[in-house]
Amino acid sequence: MTKWFAIALLAVASPLPAVAASGAGETLIYTVKRGDTLFALSRDYLIGSDAMRQLRAANKVRIPERMPVGMQLVVPRRLLKFTPVTLKVQTFSGPVSLAANGRTLPVQKGADLVEGAQLITGANGFVVLGGSDGSRVALPSNSAVRVGQARRYLLVNATDIELQVDKGRAEVRAAKQAPDSRFRVKTPLAVTAVRGTIFRAGYSEAAASAATETIEGEVAVASPKAELAVPAGFGAAATASGDLAKETLLPAPQLADPAKVQTEALVSLDFKPVAEARGYRIQVARDAGFQDVIAEVEPVTPRGEFADIRNGTFFVRAAGVSPIGLQGLEEAWSFRRQRVGLAADAGQSALPGGFRFAWQAEGEGKSLFRFQLYGPQAADLPLVDEAGLGKPEMTLTGLKPGAYRWRVGVIQTTPEGSAEVWMPLQKLTVGG
Repeated sequence: MTKWFAIALLAVASPLPAVAASGAGETLIYTVKRGDTLFALSRDYLIGSDAMRQLRAANKVRIPERMPVGMQLVVPRRLLKFTPVTLKVQTFSGPVSLAANGRTLPVQKGADLVEGAQLITGANGFVVLGGSDGSRVALPSNSAVRVGQARRYLLVNATDIELQVDKGRAEVRAAKQAPDSRFRVKTPLAVTAVRGTIFRAGYSEAAASAATETIEGEVAVASPKAELAVPAGFGAAATASGDLAKETLLPAPQLADPAKVQTEALVSLDFKPVAEARGYRIQVARDAGFQDVIAEVEPVTPRGEFADIRNGTFFVRAAGVSPIGLQGLEEAWSFRRQRVGLAADAGQSALPGGFRFAWQAEGEGKSLFRFQLYGPQAADLPLVDEAGLGKPEMTLTGLKPGAYRWRVGVIQTTPEGSAEVWMPLQKLTVGG
């Protein structure tokens, strides 16, 4: 049986403090103001009839009606009154569902998530959650996240948000948190508390391992066996036994041909290989910030192939995966998608000794064609070269016997630009 364990991570500014003991963070500090009494604080801000007694005993308050101004009360969060904090679905694409109150429904943009709600992404499903503090959580395909806590404590106006990643991965951009506010991300193997950083967290149920990759800021990773500081550009992998391995994140793969217009039926994006990468994760999005991801693949080689990408300008990024399962750094690249297809055929025409060449273009925008015919003698110099053709056909007569090669090209123009496509050279044999 797999031995489960917890890893505590705390995003902090350097230098790193020691990882807090179990239960730390479950209290907050309230500084007594003029006119405060324990009776009034309990009535207005605490839950339960026994809350005042617990607070008085924990803080050794002798006279509840008269507390010194500036006294610091340690208040358990579980005793505090709160109002719900709603997290909103900012963007999504593909199969994404929302489970709440025993029901599962298709998600909608702007939907509110309250405590207990769960978001689930399917294959090529993506969703981004936004908090009122400016934090963002992006879920890729085949992931599930549950809202464990989402509340604002009335006593100190502090928020407490906890997300449980039940499967898959999450990319977190945590805004700087106010004093006593918390933003935590949990998985079955890890707990991550942040105060303003960008990192990725995930786990593999099959491998019983957890991964943390720090993009900005710094996190502290602790297991029953070890404790590591993980600054930006580094990652840590943990096993179920509690072992930790820290390494530099692999560099961002470079797109091999950024200027290439993607005209084929299948969008193929090639990256230069990254040394030591055992695989890659490649994503396509509508925006440079990758808040609106529309496709993702995890190939072994640095080549991403995507179907059903419509015309337009898109962005792609790739990360190399290290041998211990850490995903490396990423860099966004823009590319233009303009589907242009071309099919052609040749046959005898109604004219004596004539040959009719016909073609058809696939795509959007205005098309201008170019026809080239190469004779038996001059292999590199076209015998016929007609450009700027508006009609999808041409008839030639008077061809002498021999082996010819021919091809058709098209320049297709849309408001975003032009793309040129040539079909492969075709053979034509004219008999005597």
